[in-house]
Amino acid sequence: MNHRATRDWAFLLWGADADGPVPGTSRRARLTAAVRTARALRTLRRHGWGAAQSCLRDARAAPRAHRRLPGDTAVRVARRELPRCQLVVRLAEPDALCLARSFALAVYLSALGLPAETVIARQRSSIGARFGFHSWTELHGQVLNDIPGVQSGHTVLQRVRCAALSPGGP
Repeated sequence: MNHRATRDWAFLLWGADADGPVPGTSRRARLTAAVRTARALRTLRRHGWGAAQSCLRDARAAPRAHRRLPGDTAVRVARRELPRCQLVVRLAEPDALCLARSFALAVYLSALGLPAETVIARQRSSIGARFGFHSWTELHGQVLNDIPGVQSGHTVLQRVRCAALSPGGP
């Protein structure tokens, strides 16, 4: 596919945010991210959220290719990688709920060097005496795998990200 056609499709997906080229991601980096994501999902399923969040926090920062991207470019790279991560989730955990899907995306993007974080939140209003809980993935404050307005209806309880990719991290 030529560059012009790719740019046209990017505009349809992201509008004016599609200005400028987006750095490519190597097949090797994607394979590494997919393997790490599948292993992390297995940890979540077998050992629960405590072990899984340790897995994300302690993850090695992988390829340097996407480590120092400007925020808007990093978000565009992440959105381009989202379908690939969803494929890994569908194969590894076909019945995954929001926590597993959000955790998987944060692990996948962290493996690519992007400082994504899993956000766990509680609904601000209850139905009866019960509150609903929800999870999504953010990168530079932008929601990646849910509607952008999800933040306004929830109170954040926890944010988990790769410590090596955090500001001031190793």
